[in-house]
Amino acid sequence: MPTLTDRFIPRPDASERHSIVINASRERVWAAVADPGSFDLRAVVAIRNLAARLSGGRPHRSAPRFTPLGEDPGHELVMGLIGQWWRLGHAEKSGAISGAADFHAFDRPGYAKGTLSFRLDEAGEGRIRLVTETRVVATSEDARRAFLRYWMAIRLGSGLIRRVMLAALRARATRPL
Repeated sequence: MPTLTDRFIPRPDASERHSIVINASRERVWAAVADPGSFDLRAVVAIRNLAARLSGGRPHRSAPRFTPLGEDPGHELVMGLIGQWWRLGHAEKSGAISGAADFHAFDRPGYAKGTLSFRLDEAGEGRIRLVTETRVVATSEDARRAFLRYWMAIRLGSGLIRRVMLAALRARATRPL
């Protein structure tokens, strides 16, 4: 069955999926996912800044800003981002996107478009499987090659960050009221 994420990047150049089973109601898990304060990306910024300094680039002052692209309340949330992540502090500004229409329309060569999604699936009585998926598609062949080299270098760290995010969301969804 197609997901909401499929509407944004149906054929990614790279993707990664992780999941965790949470002993909580759909409502509790959705509340954790839908809370904008759920995603502390300071660790991502720290790692990227170290890499940027080592490569002679400029450190970032803030975490990447994901733009909400779409949601099916209680089931799926998709956020998007456009950038040149492989350029580590040397990236050109892509311009902000304000939503799904901007994300779909963006086709400037030399960039990549990424989605981060969270989907809630039934996992038995009182249990939800929370699935996070990252998908990336490049806007040109040069960007695709550059991104895939970068992806090979950061993929394990990216996966670790996703697993940490899932564990934090489980803790948030199961903490006492």
